[in-house]
Amino acid sequence: MKRTIIIILIAACVGVTWYIANSTVSLTPQAKIAVENSLLDLEEFPARPVWWHDDSVLAIGVVEGQTNPHHAADKACQVLKSKGITTVAVEVYDVVLIQKEDDWKELAASQCQ
Repeated sequence: MKRTIIIILIAACVGVTWYIANSTVSLTPQAKIAVENSLLDLEEFPARPVWWHDDSVLAIGVVEGQTNPHHAADKACQVLKSKGITTVAVEVYDVVLIQKEDDWKELAASQCQ
């Protein structure tokens, strides 16, 4: 009996994992480039976005002290929404600190929905 229950639980875990992996929508390279180019056109973002993580997080760089990081996160969400992307979270980092010390200090974040 215990063996049957364990086999059923393992099968259920495999099924759920397979479903999640296949139902997750990946962003196309063209969509990422379009978002990056739109962000580069804005004054708040002096550098190309520094990192995409599993098509679910976009990390952007701003110059701390020159740009309000919370406003920058909201602005990035607006750009993502204008491109039809609503499943990405935005994280804002100090780009100067990354360049000088490779220190990823998160300044703000926003869940774009």
